[in-house]
Amino acid sequence: MQAEDVKIILVLASWSSGSTSVAGYLDKCGAYSCPPHVHTVDERTPNAYEPAEYKQVLGLCIDENTLEPTPRFNAFEPFFANWIARQRQKAAEGGHRFIVLKHALQSFMLAAILKIEPDCRIVVASRPFEKIEATRARRNWALSYGEWGARKVYGATYTWLHENNCGYLVVPYERLRNEAHLRDEMLTYLGLAPSPQQRAEADAFLK
Repeated sequence: MQAEDVKIILVLASWSSGSTSVAGYLDKCGAYSCPPHVHTVDERTPNAYEPAEYKQVLGLCIDENTLEPTPRFNAFEPFFANWIARQRQKAAEGGHRFIVLKHALQSFMLAAILKIEPDCRIVVASRPFEKIEATRARRNWALSYGEWGARKVYGATYTWLHENNCGYLVVPYERLRNEAHLRDEMLTYLGLAPSPQQRAEADAFLK
């Protein structure tokens, strides 16, 4: 396995959308999710499946509360070019054919990400705004983590993807949990071929 052969999967979604489950599922199916990960105080999702260094730099470039660019916005592109090259090497050394990246703020960085990695495979994890807001309220998180932030994140996501003619697959989170054929479709779209054991562990993870 060569580093240049590793494919990048982007999971695009707001916070509270089920994207952690989607990224974790793909991790269980054999994609490399670039640990160490961010951990949360939510007992339902203790592992956010977000690379800690990636989250840190995204948060320096986009304000998590206002979802507006910071003065350090332009620092993201050179960081990402170097960081993803290192992650590709680690993935290849571990025998992984795919890397999965997930964080709400990456939707605001698609121009830089796809400039460096133009062949990314993209999954948009979707969930009704009402349920996103209910999850935010349960966690007692800031407004950017609920419906208000979701409208901004999905607005940025779909606008950029449409204006740049990008292909992507929309995955409704709650249907993904309950409908095995949708999981089959997602894996086929992405080109992931987990072993029977990996698939069983991934399916159990979603329940």
